[in-house]
Amino acid sequence: MKSKIWKSDHLRWIDITNPTHEELREYSKQFKLDYYTLSDCLEPAHLPKKEQLEEFTFIILRVCDSAAPRYPTSIQEMSHKIAIFYNDSVILTVHRVQQGILDDIRTKYLDTDMIRKPDEIVTKIMYYAVKSYEDNAIRLSEEVDQMEKLVFVGKQTRVTLEELYYLKSSSRLNRRIIGLTREVILQHVTTDGDASALQDVKDLLQKLSLSFDETHDDSANLSTVYLSIVSLKTNDVMKLLTIFSVFFMPLTFIAGIYGMNFEFMPELHWKIGYPLVLLVMSLIGIVIFIWFKRKNVIQ
Repeated sequence: MKSKIWKSDHLRWIDITNPTHEELREYSKQFKLDYYTLSDCLEPAHLPKKEQLEEFTFIILRVCDSAAPRYPTSIQEMSHKIAIFYNDSVILTVHRVQQGILDDIRTKYLDTDMIRKPDEIVTKIMYYAVKSYEDNAIRLSEEVDQMEKLVFVGKQTRVTLEELYYLKSSSRLNRRIIGLTREVILQHVTTDGDASALQDVKDLLQKLSLSFDETHDDSANLSTVYLSIVSLKTNDVMKLLTIFSVFFMPLTFIAGIYGMNFEFMPELHWKIGYPLVLLVMSLIGIVIFIWFKRKNVIQ
């Protein structure tokens, strides 16, 4: 376990990274926290939430992992969790993976005495946690725009349905986390002097929420358009094959009849039989072509 403790006249912040169960028991006794609540907060599958305990407020936030795959398949693969316990004088943060945003907050705000209450620290953690998804929002939006250009200018072969699926899935995961985080932030209460900072968090949250909503809807619509274009191209190929088959079907029928070589077929002994059959075949082809033109089947 790695723990960092910051103290001032106003508050005490204890940041714990990857603690053992024995160490959690010690903190449980020290701060009168339920051990099972404290140990359960290390489970990787927890989603953002807020609970009011007897002496502490308990919050779980998820921070986007910058080293996550381009298209993560789960929330756990895309983000790391931070559990926060705080009251009027103490804040306790617990997480499995080292979180650089907490070091940034301590350096930028605590060391300069710009924050004097645990509520204000929580506001900053919320801001940095939400901001960690900003790069995802920009990247997904740019990828959707690029794929739209390729699809609508006729370069569908450079876009795969698999890419569209993962793009949509990634947008959905980000949108889900932002939506759950919104519920936590809307319940957060801070000091009067920190109200503007909390509003900045809400504004950023709203911006990212709209961005992920738009990306998700655009990727879903783009998938539909992509499938429609592929289906249209398939129909064009089938149409062309059908036209060829209509042209050659009667010609094949005629060739099949005179290819049977029965002995008593008078046409076989006609001197003009061969050119006459070719003429009939040509006339049939011309009639079919004129019919297709009138029906606008052939442009």
